[in-house]
Amino acid sequence: MNKALLIFTGLLLSVFASAQCDTLLIPDSVYKLVKTSSKNGANGGELTFDNDNNTRWRTKGNGPHEIIIDLGASYDVNGFSTRTRWEGSGRLSGYQIFVTNDTTKWGDGEKNDAAKYAVKKNEDTTYFGAVNGRFVKLICESSKADLQISEFRFFRDKCPASGKKNQPIDFPAISKKTTDDAPFTLNATASTGAAISYAIVSGPATVNGSTLTLTKSAGTVKVKGIVAGSATHYSSERVIQFTVIDLADYNPIVSTRLIDDVPLEILDTNVWYPIYINASIDESSFLSIDRVRVEIDGKEFVPIKKEGFYYLAWRPKQYKTHDVKIVVTGSNGNVTTLARNIEVKQGASTQTVTTLDSVVIWFGQQNSRDYYGKHKMPQFTGTYDKIVANLDVACPNNNCDDWDRWAYIEITAPDGNRIQIIRYITPYAVACNHSIDLTEYASLLQGEVEFHVFIDTWGTGGWGLTLDLEYTSGKPNYIYSAVNEIWDGTYDFGNPTKLQPVPQVKHHTVQKTESSKLILSTTGHGWGQDNTGNAAEFYHAKHDILVNGSKIYLQDLWNTCNPNPDNCTGQRGTWTYNRAGWCPGAISPPNKINLDAYTSQSSINLDYKFQASYQDQCHPNNPSCVTGVTCSNCNAGYNPHYQVDAQVISYSNEPIIYGETEKLVGVPDYVNQDKNYQLQLYPNPSSGQFLIGTPGIDGEVGVSIFSVDGVQHMRYFFNSSLELESYNFDISHLENGVYFVEVSNASGSGVSRLVLER
Repeated sequence: MNKALLIFTGLLLSVFASAQCDTLLIPDSVYKLVKTSSKNGANGGELTFDNDNNTRWRTKGNGPHEIIIDLGASYDVNGFSTRTRWEGSGRLSGYQIFVTNDTTKWGDGEKNDAAKYAVKKNEDTTYFGAVNGRFVKLICESSKADLQISEFRFFRDKCPASGKKNQPIDFPAISKKTTDDAPFTLNATASTGAAISYAIVSGPATVNGSTLTLTKSAGTVKVKGIVAGSATHYSSERVIQFTVIDLADYNPIVSTRLIDDVPLEILDTNVWYPIYINASIDESSFLSIDRVRVEIDGKEFVPIKKEGFYYLAWRPKQYKTHDVKIVVTGSNGNVTTLARNIEVKQGASTQTVTTLDSVVIWFGQQNSRDYYGKHKMPQFTGTYDKIVANLDVACPNNNCDDWDRWAYIEITAPDGNRIQIIRYITPYAVACNHSIDLTEYASLLQGEVEFHVFIDTWGTGGWGLTLDLEYTSGKPNYIYSAVNEIWDGTYDFGNPTKLQPVPQVKHHTVQKTESSKLILSTTGHGWGQDNTGNAAEFYHAKHDILVNGSKIYLQDLWNTCNPNPDNCTGQRGTWTYNRAGWCPGAISPPNKINLDAYTSQSSINLDYKFQASYQDQCHPNNPSCVTGVTCSNCNAGYNPHYQVDAQVISYSNEPIIYGETEKLVGVPDYVNQDKNYQLQLYPNPSSGQFLIGTPGIDGEVGVSIFSVDGVQHMRYFFNSSLELESYNFDISHLENGVYFVEVSNASGSGVSRLVLER
């Protein structure tokens, strides 16, 4: 018997032996599986009593899930225990348990509850009034999409069952509350319909009858529902818990890629630099971000809100150190301020920056298969014309992984999406060096950025990674660029039910785009006699890229691996074999597809069509596949597939921004303004806060606030008059006096006088 399991059952028995009548383990050697609602692959319900904690019953799809087990004989059953293989994934969360001698009659059940995991994170035990029966049914909910149970054990009462029935309590979960929430009614019910009484077990609450009242403090409330016993039924209890939070405890969480560790290097004072901001606040069901503003040298600006981030296009007009503050206010009134002192200088010098520095990825260790870390890089506009990545792959402790592993390096974009910059396949058990031009990603390889490295390793050694980025000074052909992700996923190749799995994507062209390209990274995986043609790794296929339904590019997905394209020599294994889009011990170079012919179109439809003549005849979705006849195994599982990443890179000498396709950056130089807007400021006089009414104004609009001496104190940008009119202006930090508010757009402008007095 597995040692871990011995500890598991020994612990349970020591707990149960304290009852009036001893509780004994029903030997698992007599268990038999009757039925499960589903299983994933070979992971069947019989594995829950095989004495092996490393196997598990794994269900398919969402719950509830059901399992019926024959205990081998009738027992006075009074409890069960569960153990999951891992502490978190797929744990049992909620359950109903039934005991019977007749599988056509299950009755009301013995207990409804949520698993507690009070002692260990992967073990739970519960018990109930003893009921005589041979068959046990568990209806289970899982903590993840699927259920993964390693072991079940059932217990019996040494004393004979009294003949009474259990009366399970259904006690609906209580959602998270705030300290200011009003009293509410508890609504537990017993299976018999008997009356429920309640008691507070612990936490900041009181209960009177079925009304629970919070005591204005934060904490965890545990409340018990109780149903009394009778001549025919056992008494029953059920405890649930919920969290009470104080909204005043939460502050906005603010981050920016803008750093003051390095200067902001610009071509000249006519260029723009995007300040990207991420702002959030915990407990988003109750709280939100109310306001984001940026102060630069005392002047206030309102950034543009996008999906997942904010940005402000900044045009520094002086080479000096600027005081930049990002001020974020939560809906609870709490404020977080992030300050940066940004030195702005003209021009740049070639430099090399180390990002990953001897990062070790080793299965089962700290970075088991993934590494996440933030790294700082130059920040610039128009001062570097080339970025080359030099990747050093070493063997930690002279022990490299033996196998060729799929790997990639990606960076986090302003909206939190991860953008692949390098696709890589590790060598067979040797160290190597590699380089690749990453200039296309210049707009994102700036400031402080999170890197993510993944290696599909499962042991036999590790990898040590160092990534140096060489920034070459010079004016690029286009000062600005932007990245837009098109595809990122795993797609079947030759699946008979879906020969073309890659979805069409509508790409919205960034305004003012002068040049663009599609960066396409594809590597083929899956091989063997159960994959027709040894696909996809060893199958030479050709695929098409289409724009608006017309083929524009033929992708010949085949790489010559001997000699190794990155001069990675001395490998073991089959490194000399040519492969689909990659070679062991080499960066997989992407295809770069010119899209300049489409920059004038507001949008284009992009399609990626796999070679239509290929079908995997051994695929489980092929109805004609017969195991042992047409193929050795129609359910082998390692079917042909491609790992695909693609992005459109847009270039311009006009400012463009990540994630912004419709708005021109900055405020236009308004000309031919023939409208004179009549503004409404209220209240006026103001004690500091006021609103602006703008009848007749459409489109983008700018707002400036001046004092009588002509000094501009604040400047704001809005996408629409609706956005402007809903904004609460705050100038309470200014001195009392007379100010002028100017509103302008491409059609006209208006000025109104505002009195500030307190």
